[in-house]
Amino acid sequence: MPRRGLHKRSPRPIRFFMTKHNGASSAIPSSSPPLPRRTQAARSGTADFTPWPAESRLPIRAKLAWALGSLGDNYSMNTLNTLKDAVYTVALGVSADRLGWALFFPRFIDAFIDPMVGYWSDNAKSRHGRRRPFVLFSAVPLALLSFLIWVPPRSLGQDGLFWYFLITSFLFYAAYSFFIVPYRALGLELSTDYNDRTRVQAWGMIVGLLGGLGIPWLYKLTLIFGGAHPGDTHISPDVILQGVRWVGLGTAVLVLVSCMAPALICRENAVAEPPQPLSLLGAIRETARNRPFRHMLAMNFFAILATVSVGAVGFILTINYLFNGDQGAAATLGGWAGMSLMAGAFIGVPFNTWVSTRVGKRHAAFVCIATSSVAFVTMIWSMHPAYANWMIGSNFILGFGLQGVWLMTATMNADVCDEDEIRTGRRREGLYGAVFALEQKVAFAVAAVIGGYLLSHSGYVAQTTPPAEVLSRLKLVYIAFPIAGLACAALSIVGYSLTRDRMAAIRAELDARHAATKA
Repeated sequence: MPRRGLHKRSPRPIRFFMTKHNGASSAIPSSSPPLPRRTQAARSGTADFTPWPAESRLPIRAKLAWALGSLGDNYSMNTLNTLKDAVYTVALGVSADRLGWALFFPRFIDAFIDPMVGYWSDNAKSRHGRRRPFVLFSAVPLALLSFLIWVPPRSLGQDGLFWYFLITSFLFYAAYSFFIVPYRALGLELSTDYNDRTRVQAWGMIVGLLGGLGIPWLYKLTLIFGGAHPGDTHISPDVILQGVRWVGLGTAVLVLVSCMAPALICRENAVAEPPQPLSLLGAIRETARNRPFRHMLAMNFFAILATVSVGAVGFILTINYLFNGDQGAAATLGGWAGMSLMAGAFIGVPFNTWVSTRVGKRHAAFVCIATSSVAFVTMIWSMHPAYANWMIGSNFILGFGLQGVWLMTATMNADVCDEDEIRTGRRREGLYGAVFALEQKVAFAVAAVIGGYLLSHSGYVAQTTPPAEVLSRLKLVYIAFPIAGLACAALSIVGYSLTRDRMAAIRAELDARHAATKA
């Protein structure tokens, strides 16, 4: 039952603007799938939609339709993470610590956007559902900003470049919030089965990984489109800045098409009207009280911190330690190592899904974290100029384990929403997805700041060749920091209590409630 004291004035539901055409309302193009006839509950203000057929498993077409959006998620976010150091630090000379702060501030401000988007999405009412309008109308600005962030005027100077990146990245993350929060909420709602929820998330990851095979080659493509020639050992800033314009344009087109697909293809399931809608502050407080959710967030936070913080360190080590400043060779190895990481992740998704169905999600998470830690241990040998190609194997192991960590956090979130409904009587995938997205952004922001300081405090100076002692310190940081962070992630999930048996009991009680409501 909802806690007393949280119910203040009931908020008005969000209603999307409609346009009349031949007596019918429409909020999205006619190319979307036919929408079911509205019932009396819908006409009275309660959204009511024909769900996917009541089966223990969703049809593959439903999973694939939702999974298409993972391409836009993958490319929009990972293009930024992959190219920001090459463009703004290597080519434009912005210091690594300033670049870290330029990423931190937009994500800090964006922290106030995610919960609002989730809350609006949970309480939205339209004939097209709660999630689809948000997903559809956020695709255009997200795609546009995926291009604009890479075309700063070079005449701005260091301060101007800092502010340009800060402003465009803030707008980018805001548009990303309006897409990712409802998109993930839609994925959490598609299935009610404990194991099939893992399969839904696995489909999203498989499609994202298949499409994301090009991400490790983004820097190499930047050099190619910028006019670099095979064998070039010194790459001028002009080459990087010219090439990233074309890479950014291609990314924007891909983001636009893939982000619109779930809104135009997917359906939404019926949702019962909650007894009394919570205020935004009350909803956030209720979400923060969920202990399994807190354990899952902590695991995800430390896993991101462990692996993302050393991204810039690895980039500098590859160029200056493994290849003695040869950016072309570094880009080639980076491409193959990234492909290996993707291959490991692709193989790891079905394997870790299978492990989860056998031993449960918490124990599967332990297995994935341990595998990721082993990958960094192997870099004691592979992160060496004489054995540089061994990094391909290390990255395969890392992708195999780390993708399993992301898979477990996503499917655990769906179970958390069931546990929340038992306590509150509400379906709040939007707000839970918002807090999850917020936690990820905060983790990436903190990782960006930490990464900048790991470089600077190890003695690295932008646009200089680091001496041997600095490279040795960077290698130690690159291996030790992730292992420590992953250990914290494993400790965080020890108290996660939503086991398979517990979720079966919750599902039975919810089904009984829903049956009684329909009767």
